Amino acid sequence: MLTKSIIVVISLFLSLNCQATESYPIETEFVFGSIADKAIKLEIANNPSTRALGLMNRKELGQDQGMLFVFPKKEYLSFWMKNTLLPLSLGYFDANLSLLETHDMKPNQTEELYNSLQPAKYALEVNLGWFEKNKIPIGATLILERKVSARD
Repeated sequence: MLTKSIIVVISLFLSLNCQATESYPIETEFVFGSIADKAIKLEIANNPSTRALGLMNRKELGQDQGMLFVFPKKEYLSFWMKNTLLPLSLGYFDANLSLLETHDMKPNQTEELYNSLQPAKYALEVNLGWFEKNKIPIGATLILERKVSARD
């Protein structure tokens, strides 16, 4: 009976630990980059859990910081602002990290979707107006200090 109880406790612990890991990454990954000579620190969202969580429930984002969403392949992407408290701008990038388009997004709403007009492999969320303020043109290339890849 004691052995069965120990197995149940271990199973419960492993189950809860796996669920917590899926929802909240243990270690946050960052990379530094630049676009149109503007330096930026990027938090990487490159797996299903980090991409789904995104910037939800954050109360602030540094002036030249953002979150780079990395997808396994080019596809039509769609973002929304569920539980996202900050007003953000979103840039979609192709596989070569060339900026395709930008969108300004309203905080904490689920009515509006921000769809890419063409297939994209990366999406960058930054503070509202960041692209405009820094005069980042469509076609500008995001240069990263190292390669980042999607994980499943």
